[in-house]
Amino acid sequence: MTNLHDSLPDLMRRATEDLQPATPELVARGIRRGKVLRRRRTALASLSGAAAVLATVGIIVGSTQLLQHDAAVEPASTPSAHRPTPLTPAETLAAVLPKSLHRGHMTTSDDGTLSVVLDDGHGAGLLTVDMMTAQANTNCNGSPAGACTVQPDGTVYVAYANRPLYTDGSNPGGITVTTVELFYPDGRQISISNYNATRDQGVEHSRTAPVLSIAQLTQIARSKQWVYPPRVS
Repeated sequence: MTNLHDSLPDLMRRATEDLQPATPELVARGIRRGKVLRRRRTALASLSGAAAVLATVGIIVGSTQLLQHDAAVEPASTPSAHRPTPLTPAETLAAVLPKSLHRGHMTTSDDGTLSVVLDDGHGAGLLTVDMMTAQANTNCNGSPAGACTVQPDGTVYVAYANRPLYTDGSNPGGITVTTVELFYPDGRQISISNYNATRDQGVEHSRTAPVLSIAQLTQIARSKQWVYPPRVS
């Protein structure tokens, strides 16, 4: 391909062959101008390449400095910013139940009772949980004989195992229940009952005794993970 800058002197000479003698000076200036433009373009091309390299280096260095600056000034996270959301009663129950048990679907009734059917491989049994915050219960009045104690911190603790659900002697279905109740001095109350049947009435018992013992129910009831509802009047 013909270089326009290389042919410029020849083109200018041919264009000025019929002009006056003063024209060669113009031709010479044109030749010099062409050479200057050619050198300038070459220099600009070199500078452009160098500038691109410098710009790339500048971007890398600048980005590194910016990242370092951001890392330096990033505020330390505070515990309150990552405070976990309180668990729901169903989530808490799922977390505190023994992992070895098979669990059915958890349901919550209109009155707030949480229910789930448990199975340890030897028969299924219903588990229910009731919680509330009300006026504190400070004594054992109304509790089954021998099942209640008032602990040194004022908590009323009620516990009985594998008792017939109906105390009148009929006890249809042979249903028995193991229950643990805690009445805290600040009004928090929790009652956990485990039956030896899949329902608390209208069915035959499915095992000899409930799945969970008093000790297991007590451990569940005392868990710090429970979030109690607001106080009711």
